Amino acid sequence: MKKVLLFVLVLFLAVPALSFAGSATSRWDLTIGGFVKVDAGYVNQAAGPSPSGLEQYFADRDNLLGNQNASNKGGSFGMAAGQTSLNFLIKGPDTWGAKTTAFIQGNFVGQTTNSGYAGTRYGTFTLSHAYMDFTWATTKLMVGYNWQSWGFLPSYNFLGVYDLLVAGRGNTVPQITLTQQMGKSFYGTFGIQEPYNMRDQTGGSANLGQAEGPTATLVNGVPTNTNAGQNAATARVTSEIPDIVAELGYKSDACGRIGPNVLQFAAGGMWGQDKIILLDPLAKNTYTTNNVNRWAAAFKAFVPIIPEKNLNKAGALSLSGSVWTGQNLSNFFLGARAIASPIPYNEGTGNTRNYGVPVTTGGWGQISFYFTDKVYINGLYGYIRNFQSSYYNTLFPNAIKQNQQYIGNILYDVNPAVRVGLEYTYIKTGFDSFGLNNGGNAAPASGQMTGYTGTGLGTSGSIQCARIAFWYFF
Repeated sequence: MKKVLLFVLVLFLAVPALSFAGSATSRWDLTIGGFVKVDAGYVNQAAGPSPSGLEQYFADRDNLLGNQNASNKGGSFGMAAGQTSLNFLIKGPDTWGAKTTAFIQGNFVGQTTNSGYAGTRYGTFTLSHAYMDFTWATTKLMVGYNWQSWGFLPSYNFLGVYDLLVAGRGNTVPQITLTQQMGKSFYGTFGIQEPYNMRDQTGGSANLGQAEGPTATLVNGVPTNTNAGQNAATARVTSEIPDIVAELGYKSDACGRIGPNVLQFAAGGMWGQDKIILLDPLAKNTYTTNNVNRWAAAFKAFVPIIPEKNLNKAGALSLSGSVWTGQNLSNFFLGARAIASPIPYNEGTGNTRNYGVPVTTGGWGQISFYFTDKVYINGLYGYIRNFQSSYYNTLFPNAIKQNQQYIGNILYDVNPAVRVGLEYTYIKTGFDSFGLNNGGNAAPASGQMTGYTGTGLGTSGSIQCARIAFWYFF
């Protein structure tokens, strides 16, 4: 009897341990992958704009008329491994006659309240992809957090997280999209997506889409907001509908391929709406609402000018890129960076209130050439231009008017596990107006121009970065 009781006791104690051990495996086909990535480099401006260091995506202001910007008095050395990535690929049973897979990926750049990839949470795991695919013979349903389904072209090779990001190379966003193959080469994609990028939108990651943004209220034609030194704690931004997305494209290997990339052309876009809820400046304790449209159109292409031969990329040459235009896109392309959105602005006078945001146009292009199957160079160029009213420019002198990125790198795939890369980046940034010189410090992001032009910093700036990166893929 004692032996039986002892056996039951041991079995009772073992059950939780066995259950815990079982949670480390999967019922389906699970593959773990990713890479270790270490970066080191130098930026010739003192770390100022967020994100700082090697990941600065726009320059701080130049000196002007004897006024000095602290950012121009020194550079920044950076070295980090937070872009190390971990992913999980799961292949499960067929569902509704479709092959099913799921994918999870993240890195260790962390997340901070100012949307930068630096700070006290650096080193914590940050989700970048989490989606499932249902794949039939000519149809695929994708549900989850993935690259945008329109305007995104995975044909570039870069070292920095923010390389070409502000130029519209793409971003990850929660979505539900259906892709239908139409014949051998044409395809169409249609779906809905979360209006905000959850990682980078201020308030988005905490509020699950109910994101608050910087807004302003006009009282008798005069803006009242925190940037103007007055009270704007009355405004809120939300979205009651998802963004609608669509793309029509052509994709064919008739001209050969370079790695996984083949000849591709596609046109697509999106439409959505923000609702601004604010305290009516003309009626006490009364809230009013206004809708602000969010839309975009994009064209993308990948052209294998000289394709690879016999699975060897030596001598291969390609061109790729995208151009786009749209309104109220900072929450998507720029992710609450550089230009506030949505911001009410008004060219008129009196009690007229027009709520809108600047139209933004941009694009990027890349040329790639393979010296050997393992050594290749890439030249990348990115550009954005925010078209704003003169009234807006005066109110927000530190908002970015335009930004250009010139990037050149060389990559060496030593073997399937190891890659080494060298990159040089030059960024030229133009601002809405002159910036306030705060005793020799950089103009703050919400700074106002005071007095006359001679008291401010320049309307543009430039920055250069040289970096080296090491990857170990597993």
